[in-house]
Amino acid sequence: MVFNSYSFILIFLPIVTVLYYQLKRLRRPVLLKVFLLAASLFFYGYHHLTALAVLVVSIGVNYALSLALRRLNTAASTHMKKAVLILGIVLNLSALFYCKYLGFFGDIAGSLLHRDITLSSLLIPLGISYYTFSQIAYLVDCYRDPAIVCGFVDYALFVSFFPKITVGPIALSTEMVPMFDSMTESETDYDKIARGLMAFSFGLAKKMMLADTLGQYVDFGYANVTILGSLDALLAMTAYTLQIYFDFSGCCDMARGICLMLGMDLPQNFDSPYRSLSINEFWKRWHMTLTRFFRKYVYFPLGGNRKGKIRTYLNQMFIFVLSGLWHGASLSFLLWGAIHGVGIIVSKLLAPVSVKCPRLIRLFITFTFVNFAWVYFRAPNITVANIMFMRLFTGGISRINPINADLIVAAMPAEFDFIQWFVVKYTTLNYYYTGLLIILIPIAFGLFASIFMKNTDERIKGSVLTGRLALATAALLFLGIVSLPTLSVFIYENF
Repeated sequence: MVFNSYSFILIFLPIVTVLYYQLKRLRRPVLLKVFLLAASLFFYGYHHLTALAVLVVSIGVNYALSLALRRLNTAASTHMKKAVLILGIVLNLSALFYCKYLGFFGDIAGSLLHRDITLSSLLIPLGISYYTFSQIAYLVDCYRDPAIVCGFVDYALFVSFFPKITVGPIALSTEMVPMFDSMTESETDYDKIARGLMAFSFGLAKKMMLADTLGQYVDFGYANVTILGSLDALLAMTAYTLQIYFDFSGCCDMARGICLMLGMDLPQNFDSPYRSLSINEFWKRWHMTLTRFFRKYVYFPLGGNRKGKIRTYLNQMFIFVLSGLWHGASLSFLLWGAIHGVGIIVSKLLAPVSVKCPRLIRLFITFTFVNFAWVYFRAPNITVANIMFMRLFTGGISRINPINADLIVAAMPAEFDFIQWFVVKYTTLNYYYTGLLIILIPIAFGLFASIFMKNTDERIKGSVLTGRLALATAALLFLGIVSLPTLSVFIYENF
């Protein structure tokens, strides 16, 4: 099941929310946890029973390993405790490797050995990258701090909690379990429910009305990269930069909104990253929980910045290449990670000089760097990405039709057909220029909104429900639901 579906919005979420608050009145936390666990497993296994089986086995194995870590707390058992931790990490990464990376490394092995090696896993469970990292973090936390105690129901709910299982964030047990424990202690907060519904509506609108609209530009551009002119390539590249922004921030808003409707909260995962004035700042704002995981569980154990500048830069480069691999099993993702690794090193080296530059220039340089790097993230392979850059700088600009007419047709939202017809009929503009103006609107609005407008967290923080706010929330929810027939998955669900 996915957030942006009729079954979730009109059936699953209302039923779960109503039953949740009915059970909350009984003041029986275990019953409430079991209910949420059952709902989460149903949500995850709705279309993916085999993936559900993989998740359940993973939860069982990791919980058993965490129990073993807690019992090995004597000085004599230190080596055994470390062996259990290593076993847990290896088992988790092996499952992730088999499900997500087997084919990729099989292709690499075939290239090196000059043989046709075809390897593929039977399935790629949704959210496996998220719940694998969450469980590795839990095992490491249990190893470091024996005081961390978590019952099986708490642990299973922490891993499988439906607002985060498929799209993140990579939450920690120390953040989630205390909230589960306190669910029955607080009274129903109607303002919090209203803020949650507002966040959910904003997220749905971002996904359905902006991200998916911009996706039409992107799909045409990358499918027809060889015929693009310079402006076409720039439009496709910028459209993807905005598409992934509104797609990712939209799913984060929806996940946090669901939790707020249940009286809980998720760790912030997204904080207007296109306002960043450096690549270093960008990664403090984009996918914040993934950055935290790599910093806490990989970067610091590697030595962080404590072993000299060269070692620090190597550690940072390794982290970003690993981040690229986390996002996808292809050389283009690895290159994207390496580009950001170089970017963050250069960003820190130039920090003493760059801080003296005007903010607008720093913002423009950072946005341009991120925009160009996304090309390798979106392109199906490095060759297509390189062609996109070639078209950007050598494609030329037609004086008659500066944007490819086929791109305009492909990117035109069906909702604007009547507006285009009306403008053509009663003005001197033709279909080409009206279409051009219409498809530039989401680009212009997306750029302005992502940089200068308040993000959802800023809007809902401390907000009080008013008639105007309720009307805006209802309108966005309605428009988002109307757009649901054009169902598409969240980009980050693929990771």
